[in-house]
Order: sequence, then C-alpha cells, then structure tokens
Amino acid sequence: MANWRKVRLGEICRFKYGEMPKKNDLSPEGYPVYSGYRYVGFSPRYHYAEPEIIVVARGEGGTGDIKMTPPFCFLTNISIAILLETPEVFKPFLFYRLSATTLWELRTGSAQAQITIEHLKDFEVEFPPLPVQRRIAGILSAYDELIANSQRRIRTLEAMARALYREWFVHFRFPGHQKIKMVDSPLGKIPHGWEVKILKDACYLTMGQSPKSEFYNETGEGQPFHQGVTNFGDRFPTDRLFCTVEGRVAEAGDILFSVRAPVGRMNIADKKIIIGRGVSAIRHKEGHQAFLWEQLRNRFTEDDMMGNGAIFAAVTKDDMQGIELICPPSPLVLDATKHFEPIHTELDALTKQIANLRKTRDLLLPRLLSGNCSLNV
Repeated sequence: MANWRKVRLGEICRFKYGEMPKKNDLSPEGYPVYSGYRYVGFSPRYHYAEPEIIVVARGEGGTGDIKMTPPFCFLTNISIAILLETPEVFKPFLFYRLSATTLWELRTGSAQAQITIEHLKDFEVEFPPLPVQRRIAGILSAYDELIANSQRRIRTLEAMARALYREWFVHFRFPGHQKIKMVDSPLGKIPHGWEVKILKDACYLTMGQSPKSEFYNETGEGQPFHQGVTNFGDRFPTDRLFCTVEGRVAEAGDILFSVRAPVGRMNIADKKIIIGRGVSAIRHKEGHQAFLWEQLRNRFTEDDMMGNGAIFAAVTKDDMQGIELICPPSPLVLDATKHFEPIHTELDALTKQIANLRKTRDLLLPRLLSGNCSLNV
C-alpha cells in the first residue's frame, strides 16, 4: 500500500443535503423519490442525472448507511449526496471504499442519531492509483451485477405470482368461473361454495414471546432469535441474535408476520427460530402455505394497515385471529398451488443465491481495499 494516498473526503468531494418534498414534488409518475435509500414515490423533477453516492444522514436504523442512487432521482432531506470533484478517484471505487467503512461511528445526537456534512468532510479515506481503483471496482461490481440480475428475476416471478392470485382470487376469473354464481359474504360478493373464515379457523397462529435479554448472544449459541423486523430480508430473515432458552418458535416454512410497527411486514422462516413479541408465525391448517403467502401479500400491501384500512402501531392476538380470509374449495387452491410452488421454489433459490453472493463480496471487499489481494493491472 506504499502508493496509496490518504485524503480527507472534504478535499475530493462536495456535499449536498436532499430537500423536504413540497406538495408539487410528489406525483403519480415521474422520477423516483428516495428517503434515505428507501423508495417512497415519484416526483416530476430530479436532482442528479447520474448515479451518485449518498449517506443516510438520519433515520430509524439506517443512519450512516452508504448507497449508490439510480440516475434521475429525487433525494429527500435525510440524505447527503457525496459528489466527487476529482478525476483522480473513480466514483465506483469511492462507493465501495465508503461501504467498507464504519460511518455509523460518526453519528451524534441522543434523541435522533445523525451524521452531518462537517463529519463527512473530515473523514479520511485511502485510495490507490486510478488503474487499481478501476480493477477493484470492476471485481466488486461484477458481484453486484449478478445480484441485480437475480433481483430483477425475483421481481418478475413475484409479479407473475401476484397476477395469478389476483386473477383467480380477487377478480374471480379462475378456471370454470363462468359456471359459478356469485353470492354475498362479509367480504363482498364471492363465488358460491367459497367461504370467509377468520384466521384462527384457517391457520395455526403462534404469537412471539421474548425471553430475558440475559439469554441473548451474537456468537451463535442456541437458536436464531428474531424480536421484530430488524433483520427481515427480502424473503428470509438474516440471523444476528441467538437465544439459549427455547421460547415460542416458528418452524421452517412458517410465515413470519410483524405485529408491531411496521405491522404486516412479512418474511418466511427458513429454519426453526425463536420469535419475540414483535413477531407472529402463521401456518395454514391444510398445508396451503404458498396460497396463504400470496393471500396475505395481496392483503397487506402497506405497513401498519389492518382491517378496513385503520392504522395500527401494534396488533394483539385477537386482532390477528380475527383477520378475515377468503377460503376457496381445496381443489381450486391445489390447482393454483401447482403454479405458485415452482415460482416460490425459484424465489427461494434466487434469494439464497443473492445472500451467498453478498457474503462472498463482503468477504472480498476488505481484502481488496486493504491492498492484500494481488491485482494485475
């Protein structure tokens, strides 16, 4: 690393906060709006035409996170754009370099942690000659492109499953629907022979219960423990905490449903785990788990929305048991499952592939950025 330079970010970058969206900044279509790094809607205008590096300046759980925006996006005021101003540094390399740092250590504030531009200006980074930067960024971006390809495939598959569910079980255009008359139900008109049941009659429900914190650890001792959605992933949770006493458990394949804000966020248990008071586990009594997942995904499209659209910060066991579900005849559900299950199997495989790619990339990242890997450039 003899030819690596150390500089302050303020010497090679300028910084700019996003802005608070005004009423006219939000629209049904246009350019994506990112609050921190979460997509929250559309805007008729944008801030940057090129992808830019941003740091989440404040926000629940994400302060200090580094992200690369897509082009043509609008940034809200909880983001700071890090705008490179020298040709001696390759922007993708700087992104990976900052991704490997611990910017969260710069956070200040007791009521709400935050990172300021002044903090960033004084942060020191090391970088090698430009050809080495390009080589390192090329290696790491190859992993990110594979991840992005898998994520695109996941979105396509999810859209296919969602479209099939809505066609058959929302619009009621299932095979043979022309011969079935519609009848009244608590959820409106449904085909004759279908039922509306509450969740406790159609599913097994386990409400989480948190053991004492003295039994928690991050060293892998005991069983994985999930208190809430903190470690929820796109499909499966990531194990960070473990517990040495067995409490309420979710079995592999159970749907994990958040019962505290954000209420209604879901994952699937890919192994036996212990669940805390912020999570419940749901399993269909007739084994129609793929159908149940699609039904709940269609029902809970927004966080914290229950029943008739009322906003809930938390829900009780009675609330969960009382969720109304449409229950078609089993032969029709089994017919739909023949379509759902291959999609879900591929979704599972792609999700695990992404996790492995991220793990490999993240193991490689510090080695490349420390100069410990030999690079031919």
